Amino acid sequence: MKQAVLFLILVFGITWSVGFWVAAQPAPTSLSGFLAAFLPQVWAPTLVALTLVAVSHGASGVRTEVAERLKYRRGTTPWLALAALTPAIAIASAVAAARFAGEGAAFTPSQAIPFAIGMQIITGAVGEELGWRGFLLPRLRKHYGPVTAAWVMGLLWSLWHLPAWFVPWLPHRTFPLAPTLIMTACFGVFMAFVFYRAGESVLATILAHLSLNIMTAMGGVRLSSFVFWATLATIFSLIAISASIAMRRSVRGIIPVERGQTTPTRPLG
Repeated sequence: MKQAVLFLILVFGITWSVGFWVAAQPAPTSLSGFLAAFLPQVWAPTLVALTLVAVSHGASGVRTEVAERLKYRRGTTPWLALAALTPAIAIASAVAAARFAGEGAAFTPSQAIPFAIGMQIITGAVGEELGWRGFLLPRLRKHYGPVTAAWVMGLLWSLWHLPAWFVPWLPHRTFPLAPTLIMTACFGVFMAFVFYRAGESVLATILAHLSLNIMTAMGGVRLSSFVFWATLATIFSLIAISASIAMRRSVRGIIPVERGQTTPTRPLG
């Protein structure tokens, strides 16, 4: 549990310090300037996690941690598909609701889609997962159990995003705060669920996170739309509740077990 607490102190400290400093600076005028301001924040969870593992278990511990968290486990393909499809369907539903309410916008032009996808790959959808889900969640589960750990992680992860609302040149400034934070926390619970079902592999959460971010980047809705974020908050609240019930009812600790493996993977430390 000490590593989990230290992880949270460092991740919140780094991201919030950098985030509020960036908020006080002029908007970047180039892509490189944007990435220089943004990447240290979204990659902080993974970098902090790997540093803590390196300090406690050395280079071999880092290799073990990364290999376990990025491993594909037999029989988990349906859960990977669920992880990818659920956010896409949720976003499509929320966009449709917002457009019906008159809060639509232009869709992203086809020639800009590869760039939009590339940006999502190098930012939070990949940069956050080894930290929040791969490192923190198993350590919280070890202490609190799977369901409480999922909600604690989801709530903390949601609050971790707060500095983005203070950066004038980020779109988050226009997002309605309450439904966005609720959606993020409940989406975190869903990602915990697929993480467990995929044998504690972040392949599932990377797919889910990428799906959510890429579908949002496709446009079709004003990101200031209350209807859009409230619809997402409602959808993911229902999903999070359903996932929590499924996790509590599960008999074998909710993590698939491969042949020859009798217990779920355990975090180092």
